[in-house]
Amino acid sequence: MENGLYHVTTRGWPRRVIVGADRDREDWLRLLDRLATRSNWRVFSWVLMSNHFHLFLRTPEPNLSAGMHDLNSGCARLSNRRCHRSGALFQRRFKAILVEDQTHFWELSRYVHLNPVRAKLVQLPQQYHWSSYAAYRLAREAAGAPPWLDWETVLAEHSKDLRKARRAYQRFVEAGIEYPPASPERLAVGGLFLGRASWVDPMRKRLADEPEDVNVPQRKRLTGRPTRAEIVRQVQDHFRADFLDLTQVRRHGNEARVAAVYLVRRLTDERVTTLAKPFGDVSVAAISQLLSRAELRREADRSWNGLLEDLERKCRKTAVTRKVKCQDLTPMEA
Repeated sequence: MENGLYHVTTRGWPRRVIVGADRDREDWLRLLDRLATRSNWRVFSWVLMSNHFHLFLRTPEPNLSAGMHDLNSGCARLSNRRCHRSGALFQRRFKAILVEDQTHFWELSRYVHLNPVRAKLVQLPQQYHWSSYAAYRLAREAAGAPPWLDWETVLAEHSKDLRKARRAYQRFVEAGIEYPPASPERLAVGGLFLGRASWVDPMRKRLADEPEDVNVPQRKRLTGRPTRAEIVRQVQDHFRADFLDLTQVRRHGNEARVAAVYLVRRLTDERVTTLAKPFGDVSVAAISQLLSRAELRREADRSWNGLLEDLERKCRKTAVTRKVKCQDLTPMEA
């Protein structure tokens, strides 16, 4: 659903661990980063447990199913490869509850952050590393949070003064240790809707009346996202590259082309198959290999990682103040 607000859960098969060691959790978090960025998700809270995970998020575009498919299939591939096994990792695709807007932000994010406490892994949620709770508690952690983690919207429900809001939220979460909040699945009407009856009834009717297409805007508040044209122009400006530079396949050290392909794939919903022709008319496998090398280099090369982060910020800023017009685009950029 466009602009849909969801609580999403995915569980592994009984007694099958989806993440074991910290390197598995780091891999999963990298997958989430790629998918949330590419799908334009606004994630309000997340937690990764050994056998399941929770996400509380908004989908400005109707792409929850596609994004979750990529996230879960990517996680399954990594887990099966590492454990030398095959077969399904998760019980089902995922379970999503549609949430009424602006009524459950604190309650749902608290429920997500208290998962490790309920599982008796820790006594306090801040003792568990694999969740978004640190960004809510500490300014330095929030400063390093990925752009898709929207902790500010949740805290702003209490106060525009973030220091006061952080303290209030921490007290609210800790109160849930002694008096645990109810599961969203238990509270959801029909296992699908979480909200007031005045919202649930028309929402249920709308979904029943439109079985083939439920992607009707609930409230249009899309966040800006760059187009391929805007990304290409930012890369060209930085590298002082021209149109032909981005199509030269066998040119050694063509970082402009690598950066352009990588950022278009990361910041838009374009598939690998659509990038092969405009960036040199190469095979899909060649584009996939380029993307893999660029991602691995980010982890090993701090200057390369910093360059891509800087270009990403500029692309996002351009999207917010978009002035590019369709008639100005070159055939590659269109």
